[in-house]
Amino acid sequence: MVRRRGIYEIEVLGMPLQCTLCGGTTFIHREVYIDLEQTAKDIPNQLTLQSFACEVCSTTQLIQEQSHHDEPNIVYIEVDA
Repeated sequence: MVRRRGIYEIEVLGMPLQCTLCGGTTFIHREVYIDLEQTAKDIPNQLTLQSFACEVCSTTQLIQEQSHHDEPNIVYIEVDA
């Protein structure tokens, strides 16, 4: 697992991410790697998810990071802790 040090506000597809439980807007980040069984030729062996834990209540949200025309779907904005 990889952890970005610090607290972040996150934008997904240009929209601010909010905690689904408390509405918090600041998150601690981790990358989660999941090994997959190879069931089809077009599926990678490993899935990488971005895990965002709410700084207020620790509720975790998982989002797969992808790029479209070299633009990522997730933007990290570091905020003061």
